[in-house]
Amino acid sequence: MAFSQLNWIIEKAAELLEDKVREGPISERDVEIAFEIFARPRLEQIGKSLGPAREAEAKDYILMKLRERAKQLNAQHWGPEKSST
Repeated sequence: MAFSQLNWIIEKAAELLEDKVREGPISERDVEIAFEIFARPRLEQIGKSLGPAREAEAKDYILMKLRERAKQLNAQHWGPEKSST
């Protein structure tokens, strides 16, 4: 799987986090919701061409990147004290 596909999924899921951060700091649950709503269905579509191990790696990568983005958004909007998810 090309990183471009994963990065596209990450960017689109991160858009949900960008909307959420305006309401309040992003939590781990918010990251999980963004993954479930946007990333999981798309990962399942492209995951058919992968084996289970590669799909699990892709999921972990997406969640890691969404957590990083949530931390960055929290720091930008709410200050460093709210940057941990």
